Amino acid sequence: MKSNKFMGMALSLVLALSLLLAGCGGNSGNGKTGDAGQSNGDNGGNAAENVASKPKETVTLKAYFPGDKPVGFDEVLQAVNEKLKNDNIGAQLNINFLPWSDYGNSVAVKMSAGEEFDMYLDAPWLSMNQMIASNSILELDAMVAERQELKSSIPEEMWEYNKFNGKIMGIPLGTTQGPVYGLLIRKDLREKYGLPEIKTLEDLEKFLYTVKEQETDIRPFVINGIKADKLPFILSESANMALDEVLEIGVNMFAYSVKDKKVVGQWESPMIADAFERVTKYYKDGILSKNIAQEQNAETLFKQGKYAATYYAADGVEGLKYSEMLKDGSDKLEVFIPNGDQAKPYTAFQQWNFLCIPASSKHAELAMDVSNWLSIKENHDLMEYGIPGKDWEAIGDSSYKVLSNYSFPGYTLTWRPTLNRTPDTMTEDDKKWFDFSTDPANFTLSPTAGFTFDAEKVKTEYAKITPFHDSLFLPLAQGLLPADKGKEQLDSKIMSVGGQKVIDEIQAQIDAITAGK
Repeated sequence: MKSNKFMGMALSLVLALSLLLAGCGGNSGNGKTGDAGQSNGDNGGNAAENVASKPKETVTLKAYFPGDKPVGFDEVLQAVNEKLKNDNIGAQLNINFLPWSDYGNSVAVKMSAGEEFDMYLDAPWLSMNQMIASNSILELDAMVAERQELKSSIPEEMWEYNKFNGKIMGIPLGTTQGPVYGLLIRKDLREKYGLPEIKTLEDLEKFLYTVKEQETDIRPFVINGIKADKLPFILSESANMALDEVLEIGVNMFAYSVKDKKVVGQWESPMIADAFERVTKYYKDGILSKNIAQEQNAETLFKQGKYAATYYAADGVEGLKYSEMLKDGSDKLEVFIPNGDQAKPYTAFQQWNFLCIPASSKHAELAMDVSNWLSIKENHDLMEYGIPGKDWEAIGDSSYKVLSNYSFPGYTLTWRPTLNRTPDTMTEDDKKWFDFSTDPANFTLSPTAGFTFDAEKVKTEYAKITPFHDSLFLPLAQGLLPADKGKEQLDSKIMSVGGQKVIDEIQAQIDAITAGK
């Protein structure tokens, strides 16, 4: 009995001392991790526990990301590192930006040379498949499972369908769950001519032809030539609908037919045949610019008021390019999504950017702890949007006001669908469709989900096919090549350089994915 009483007194003294220390610390730490860099699943933490625990030795984690260093980044990174220290994570970040032009090669050379670093951006369009094949990056399944904030900040569909050979080889970084395409329309022009809200392609066509006939200084529709390969997915009666075919499988110019379970060329797809015909007509009639192949300034031309419609994607980026047009307080823009009232697009939930950890990293667990810490809203917002009150100001839980020129490339590190904020300059239509695109429930699961094409077995043939995207497929999608001639030429050229072999390999890989479904 005396022993129990003594133990109770001792515990009371320890608790009192802990509370006293917490009161002196005065820090509201987030991101508490357990010993040896292991996450303890309570990264929200509390200050009393963090201050009472023994401060961890700070390890510097080195990261490489592409692009230019953001304006004001040094000050933000200092604030991030101070908070990492206060939250007793045991890490600080040393983030290095490399030019886009040589990013992939630079990282590969650093890995080959044995340079020690802990995080970097990779992707299937960079060198991720090769890095996986050479065991150069770490499998992350077990470490993700141990970190609840990280795991829950990214939808389960993103984790499941962005695996490589059934394993998590990088943290998938994205905000949207599938493609939603449409057009940005000059609402004021539509209303000027008494036209109803655009809900169908027929409505759109009437608007575009009315502008062509009535306006002398405003032309109907502008799109950058390189983006015109999206027109078949916009100007089709089947746009944004999950019908008989999955049109985008991550392999340029090819599609997968759900109906007959076969890989086909997009130029052969009956589901978007009407779109190719429509594009041919629009180019011939002057709805599309005669200069479309060389066009690179669509954004500027639309903002200058020289066009009545331009390309739109519900990705949280495209619509924001035009927010300055509304600074005068007008409501002159609106978004048109074909089949918008019944949109249920196919998606594979595929993301195109991944945070990877080199196999040579000595601090993999700690790097994952930092990723977990960045999956807590307060910490995420600090890195992504900058210093509160200086770089940005919160508007509720899901929006913010920009106060500076700080702009962090979230696709390299911080994108989390459940934590994303939208700027207060986003139009109502744009926010509506962006919010739509971030919700997995608004999409239909593609039967090819989980498929990522590995061209290694047909790399020679695939290399010969790839140039036809720019030389033939783009002109077809732009209307320069009439639909009938363009389709015929594509089929002839691609098949003459081993196209069927490539199709057979894509088919085999998709069959392996769909076999268990």
